Amino acid sequence: MRTRTLLSALFASAVVSASTVPADSTGLPGDHFSLEGALDLFKKSSNLEDFEKSLNDEANHVNNLDLDDDGKVDYIRVESHKENNAFAIVMQVAVSKEEAQDVAVIELEKTGDANALVQIRGDEDLYGPERIVEPYSETEGTKGPRGPSAPDDLGAYITVNVWAWPCVQWCYGPSFNVWISPWYWGYYPGWWSPWYCMHWGHFHHYHAHSHGWYHSTNVCHVGGAYALYGRHRNASVMVQRNVAVRKQQRVIPKEQRIAGEAPRSKPMVNEQAKPGQRKTDKAKPTAKPGKVTQPRTKPSQPGKSTPPRNTGGGGGKRRTTR
Repeated sequence: MRTRTLLSALFASAVVSASTVPADSTGLPGDHFSLEGALDLFKKSSNLEDFEKSLNDEANHVNNLDLDDDGKVDYIRVESHKENNAFAIVMQVAVSKEEAQDVAVIELEKTGDANALVQIRGDEDLYGPERIVEPYSETEGTKGPRGPSAPDDLGAYITVNVWAWPCVQWCYGPSFNVWISPWYWGYYPGWWSPWYCMHWGHFHHYHAHSHGWYHSTNVCHVGGAYALYGRHRNASVMVQRNVAVRKQQRVIPKEQRIAGEAPRSKPMVNEQAKPGQRKTDKAKPTAKPGKVTQPRTKPSQPGKSTPPRNTGGGGGKRRTTR
């Protein structure tokens, strides 16, 4: 009886885990950066410098990006833009000395004396259009259980007031200074060293649990912050080119992607094959029209003369002289 109960519990947990994992990745680079995980780190950070450090901590498993295709995880820079009560907190990667690519932006906006809203938006080159994540309501406005067991009806939740988050308090506090990461291409902090990227399926499982606290939406609640970010977005031509190649590769049939083979063409068919000859047999080469092939003759030996050929139109007899 105890064994049966244990097996039932394991089966139920497997079903719940499977329901939180997508059947397949999108194939875009955004699969390797967790928007939910980044927003959760922002919630726990005391300021933007602390936030940048936590993003680049391997133990947090938020960043698995390799935009410069060197096989190792890229360093995420953080920089902030402020206008009135709106913030755009940008996460980006320096992919070369000349180019930088935005990964995502946290859009933060104060809407009252003690009220603020936040959303994180994935860059369209890495995630596709309108990939927005926001927190669930944890203490106010909820009409059902919280966390991973939250109901599928997202309409039961309202926007979350994030005013109490430490980093939000710092942004709107008197000690705030515009943060622009001092690190750039080829120059990184001494405590950081890149690590090898992990497989998408393995990486995704680290943040499957956070999907119960954050959910995707197609509604922008922070229009001022969104407009602010639009004037500062960075996009890399190299990354756009690499993404285009990956999209094209996903069109190739799965069995050929696994084998690493190019699409095969059908064999040439000889439609004029002779009776008894297979159509797939190669036809024998023929001489080109208008070209006469001369028979080969043996070279003459020294000291011996070669009899002249009969070039006349007679009966073919050879003349001899005595």
